Amino acid sequence: MKVNILDKVGKIRVIFVQFHNSFWMFKKIKLVLFLSLFLVNFPITAKAIPIGPIKNLFIEVFEKAPTFFDDLFKGGKKADEVITNNTSKNLDELGAAIKDQEIIFKKVSKKTHNLHLEETLNKSNEEIGLKHGVKVVKTGAKEIGKNSDNLIDLFDFDFLMDDKEFLLSPYILKNWTGRVYQASKYFNKPKLDDKMLLVCKNDNEIFYFTILLNNKDDINRAYLTNYKFIKTYTKKFPRQELLVLHDEDKLKIMSTKPYTADVYPSDYFIIYENQFFKHAKYDDPKKIIENSKKIRLQKEFSDKCYKAKKNGIIY
Repeated sequence: MKVNILDKVGKIRVIFVQFHNSFWMFKKIKLVLFLSLFLVNFPITAKAIPIGPIKNLFIEVFEKAPTFFDDLFKGGKKADEVITNNTSKNLDELGAAIKDQEIIFKKVSKKTHNLHLEETLNKSNEEIGLKHGVKVVKTGAKEIGKNSDNLIDLFDFDFLMDDKEFLLSPYILKNWTGRVYQASKYFNKPKLDDKMLLVCKNDNEIFYFTILLNNKDDINRAYLTNYKFIKTYTKKFPRQELLVLHDEDKLKIMSTKPYTADVYPSDYFIIYENQFFKHAKYDDPKKIIENSKKIRLQKEFSDKCYKAKKNGIIY
């Protein structure tokens, strides 16, 4: 039989409300003890929901316990109301993440996922660049970026160009810092890493992005590492370096490199602080930036970016 997780949550809520009403003066310590005992005795069968995500959920509850009780008593809220709202939200997010991970591994495979992660974390920046088709590794690029306006000194393009005639030139950021990752609670979990592998998906596509931050001798880099379509074939996306066109706390916009100097990129990738992900195509970058800022961040969405970890994604 599958574990009815909602029934278990209901029992936790009732017991916890009684616990709170009787022993509120020892609230924080007793919460941790109670949930620890519950987790140890929680019955999980082979066909039930995986134990790993459930453990992560309770660990998060432990970490947030002080804030939880502060809000509870200061706001005068009922304990059962606070528990129900937070538990329902966490379970919804957990269920969506588990489903997304299953879809990702079905199309990409866990072995390939782990290989991409190993390369991101353990290969040198030069090796990573070469694997993504960067023909010339730019030594001292960080200093070059400070002293030169010539983009060809920093990026490899498949065409000769004059910056004055390069349509995309005004939008390309040479020294972006990854502000969206710094501002986001999710992308900072468990900490903000200098190297990250992101897995972003929508209803039909899965993208792997390698993000390199705080390089010592190089500017920060973003790469498209892998692509899979889920339902309908669209086009081939080989490994490649991406250009960052917009970088702020709320969102970051990356693009493919244009085919020639007088055209705009064919594809744009937008990542929001709340993990919302959007893949846009064939448009003026100014419109892409303006429209992306206008998007109302949804609380529930299926187009999402995750940080990769070994054998999975971070929930």
